[in-house]
Amino acid sequence: MSAKLKLTVWIASMMLLLSLLTLAVVIWVDKTSLIDGVQERLVETVLENEKLLSAEADPVVWDEVDFFSHGVYCAFYDNSGRLLRGLTVDELTPADLPFMEYELRSIDVDGDEFCIYDARLYTSDATLVWIRGIIPASDDSGAAHLVTVLTFSLLPFILILSIVGGWFMAKTSFDPIEKITRTANSIKDGNDLTQRIALKKGPTEMIALSDTFDGMFDRLEDSFKAEKQFTSDASHELRTPITVIKASCDRAMKKGCTRADFEETIGIISEQAEHMSCLVMHLLDLTRLQQGTERYQLCEGDLSELVREACADYMPEQKRGITLETDIADGVTACFNTPLMASLVQNLLQNAYRYGNQNGSILLTLKSCGGKAVLSVQDDGIGIAPEHLDNIWQRFWQADASRGENVGNGLGLSLVKEIAELHGGTVSVDSTPGRGSTFTVVI
Repeated sequence: MSAKLKLTVWIASMMLLLSLLTLAVVIWVDKTSLIDGVQERLVETVLENEKLLSAEADPVVWDEVDFFSHGVYCAFYDNSGRLLRGLTVDELTPADLPFMEYELRSIDVDGDEFCIYDARLYTSDATLVWIRGIIPASDDSGAAHLVTVLTFSLLPFILILSIVGGWFMAKTSFDPIEKITRTANSIKDGNDLTQRIALKKGPTEMIALSDTFDGMFDRLEDSFKAEKQFTSDASHELRTPITVIKASCDRAMKKGCTRADFEETIGIISEQAEHMSCLVMHLLDLTRLQQGTERYQLCEGDLSELVREACADYMPEQKRGITLETDIADGVTACFNTPLMASLVQNLLQNAYRYGNQNGSILLTLKSCGGKAVLSVQDDGIGIAPEHLDNIWQRFWQADASRGENVGNGLGLSLVKEIAELHGGTVSVDSTPGRGSTFTVVI
């Protein structure tokens, strides 16, 4: 049995049980009210006759007395229990049931229930007269029977309504689950991660579950895109150094290759291998940062000391005669990850060195402003055209691809941006073509 059918049966059963309990209460209340009505009529009839006879001078005058009124049997007895006038039930004579003044009683006679009420009065000659009223407790049983018949006549409709209502509730509850299942299977079978459940109607819990699954699909799609992007980028960017390495090896293997040729070839291979290593490392770092596949612990620390160490560790070949100047304030603190922040500083320095003017200078400053750490790296190089400012953060985009050996892999600034955002900070650039650029990181 499916969960939907089980839920339908359970809901229908509960609704049917609740309906039966409700109807039972209604019948009980109706029966109780009928009994109360019967007893009220009995007492009123007896008391009316008592009042009527009390007004008569002679108890022998019975013309005004109604011995059967509103379903009540009235009989009149002397003090010895002898019937004077009226109608009664043979089993309920004073001999069988003594008088009890103004006391309402219920008596069962052979399975039939009767209500009895006695009153007494003294006539003008001081004669004691008992008045006994008797009414069947089931006098209005026709109405009760009608209610019972109507109740059980409605049971089939109640049962049908319960089943339909149960099925509707079960369908409403399980349709979202079935949609989630269908979408998940469709994604699994078709490898289409663009599909989403996008549940708009249904129980709040199902909508929340749908949103959770859609969020998971978003992450999976982003991961696959990142993997595809990584593969594409790596294959594209590694093609050139691999081609250079292969050509160098082919040249070195030719006959007549001198020692100097071998040394030159080894130097080229080493340079290209270093380029490939740096490229792969940057690609992996970018992928980890963008996908959040690694948890980077951020700790409060001395950012001034870290920046000084990063500047000291950055020792590019001084082929271009560029000098590095620093203005680092003491005691600048921030919450950061040491390896990532060191990478950010060195990538900014590397970018400034690569695009700076020969025999120029780089100025690195660090200060505290408004509770934030502000790091800036300024160069006096080629600058960036205004229309390109938004492109510099993209993978493999380069401001000037004609700078020969100084051209990088186009990943440094992308990595800087990701690291800054991981620290809850921002990175911006102010650049003038032909005069240089200033990159500013605030964390």
